[in-house]
Amino acid sequence: MKQAALTTAILASLFSGAVSAATVYEDDTHKVDVKGRAVGMYYASDDDSEQGDQSYFRIGAAASTQVNEQLYGLMKYEIEFDAKSEDSFDTRLGYAGLGGDWGELTYGRQYGAYTLVSDFTDVLYEFGADASGTGTDRFGTGKASGVLKYSGEFNGLTLEAGYQFENDKIENTNGDDAQSYGFAAKYALPMGISLGAAYNQGEGKDNSDDAKMTALSVAYDANKIYAALLYTTGENWKDKKGEENNTDYDGYEAVLGYSFDNGFSVLGGYNFLKKDAGGTTEDKTDYYTVGAQYKFNKQLRTFAEYKIDNIDGNEDVLAVALRYDF
Repeated sequence: MKQAALTTAILASLFSGAVSAATVYEDDTHKVDVKGRAVGMYYASDDDSEQGDQSYFRIGAAASTQVNEQLYGLMKYEIEFDAKSEDSFDTRLGYAGLGGDWGELTYGRQYGAYTLVSDFTDVLYEFGADASGTGTDRFGTGKASGVLKYSGEFNGLTLEAGYQFENDKIENTNGDDAQSYGFAAKYALPMGISLGAAYNQGEGKDNSDDAKMTALSVAYDANKIYAALLYTTGENWKDKKGEENNTDYDGYEAVLGYSFDNGFSVLGGYNFLKKDAGGTTEDKTDYYTVGAQYKFNKQLRTFAEYKIDNIDGNEDVLAVALRYDF
């Protein structure tokens, strides 16, 4: 493979799922792309904490450099600005690594291996991913800092393994920042079916038990239909402080959608999470979503999604948005 072609393939993988990306620099061995998103979004709800403006702006850059025929370097950085505040921004991703025919090895702030499988159902327009066991800076499952990750794809089989050296949100029994690790595998069949399995474990705070989570998922993506089902089971993972003990969780996520030829699509979902602590059970998450989206073109879209919440005391939420990608 020619170096320029391989570099292009690398950038395509870095921006997988992105609507578009603009190349700002390119030569025979080096390429830099930028992408971004501006979302004007409003929540309507009887719950004052949910009601109001939810707009944000996101921008990122990805780059690769060809070292030789067997080795390349890569990086990615992404930040998000909250439009409701003048000085609120969040570093979503920031990592660098090396890659080749054997896969990629990266380090920094990135997604944990667990998301390879939890992403099967994390496709709703606005809501979702509340029963999967993922979460930002939660035991290295979702976006997390200090993560060393390996990713490789071999004839339809994707493997990922990650290790978080230190989670500065949680201190373990030795007073050090907690550590975590995870493994995941996905296999894509030719007829549009994908199967996935993942496991993640992270240290709890002080004398608390470790947080453990297992996920199994299946998805179908063909003939303009997308359908996916995710089952998760684990213990002590919901509390970001890592202070849970003897607390079990079981969760389900399901999505079903259809895309029409005219840019219009519909998508529905269900999230359910049950907590069992000391023999006392409690439904932590239980809601349906229904939504519709219209794409004017590759850059501009509008969508609306309604969350029907079944938990006593929780109110339904309607999200309406206009989104511009570049």
